[in-house]
Amino acid sequence: MAPLRRFTGRNVLLALGWYYPEMHLGVARFARKHNWHLTADFDDPVPKHWRGDGVITLLTARNKLWNQIRKLRVPVVDLTESRPQIQVPRLTMDNAAIGRMAAEYFLNRGYRRLAFFHRWDLGVSRHRGQHFKTAAERGGGVCHLICWQKERGDRPDSRVQRHRWMIQHLRKLPKPLAVLASRDDEAAEVMEACFSIGILVPQQVAILGVDNTETICDCLRVPLSSIDDNREKVGYEGAALLERILSGEKPPQKTIYIPPIGIVERRSTDSLAVEHEGVAAALHFIHQNAHRPISMKDVVKAVAMSRSGLEKAFREHYVRAPMEELRRIRLERVKKMLVETDEKVIVIARSAGFPNPHHLCHIFRKQLGVTPKQYRRLHQEA
Repeated sequence: MAPLRRFTGRNVLLALGWYYPEMHLGVARFARKHNWHLTADFDDPVPKHWRGDGVITLLTARNKLWNQIRKLRVPVVDLTESRPQIQVPRLTMDNAAIGRMAAEYFLNRGYRRLAFFHRWDLGVSRHRGQHFKTAAERGGGVCHLICWQKERGDRPDSRVQRHRWMIQHLRKLPKPLAVLASRDDEAAEVMEACFSIGILVPQQVAILGVDNTETICDCLRVPLSSIDDNREKVGYEGAALLERILSGEKPPQKTIYIPPIGIVERRSTDSLAVEHEGVAAALHFIHQNAHRPISMKDVVKAVAMSRSGLEKAFREHYVRAPMEELRRIRLERVKKMLVETDEKVIVIARSAGFPNPHHLCHIFRKQLGVTPKQYRRLHQEA
């Protein structure tokens, strides 16, 4: 019998206060590449018998997990900023960027009344909400921050009580309204509250979640749009950070942020905040036909208004002129295809409604400061 070889890799504990399978997958992917033995026991996150080299955790509001981890006296990397007062190296999703991304998305769709719903007033949701509000107000919107933890009083933290609380707010808030919820499960609760009192989603209230949990987003009466916050990369890069620390690198003094991937659009945000019927009809036509070689003449014909009347209505009721909106939609399609496909620029130009690749390149560089090929290369490197 061959002698047993001594294990020369690292023993690492994965102790997540809130389980995200994508984070686990990212850590596991790094562990396989670097000969780690990864312990992950979700019934007993910090087993008493465990002895090892380091811990990757996600600290939540509960103190028990941190009290157990700190007794291990090994390097720790935290994958969230819910407990910033605990001084450990931290790498997490960029919650400020998530808030700004959501605000920009709604502002671009014409919304000027926005709200942020969150259950707990922790670092993660606080950063998302504050930056959502700041970006919304900078863009000319009005934003309400609505927190269950701050308003619950003596009420028990139950789904029934939160449901009644959300209904009270949703009845009072002006429509059309754009809502960002801190997470997908909270967005689902907002949607259920809307259904209970006959509020149409997305026609009256557009709802956006965070996490892009497909088991939630795709299984609702109105499928939920959500921000993909790049959790798998957070797990992978968190593991890489722990490896560097274990190899002798000095821990970073500041939190390292991983940017979100983007917004995965579903039906819950498939609307525009427009009260003028002619403008709404024109926008619907533009969005449905942006991939075709349409012009202002086609838009005017589709809505049966004069060109001057339609342009005036857009100035009064929307954030952009008709042709600016058409160009924005086409450029968004181009950016998406550049990042997600290997199609040539000539194919992308045709698919997005541009007359030829030269026209696309001219507009793209004028608007974004780089060529389509440079944009693709930059995002592939990222």
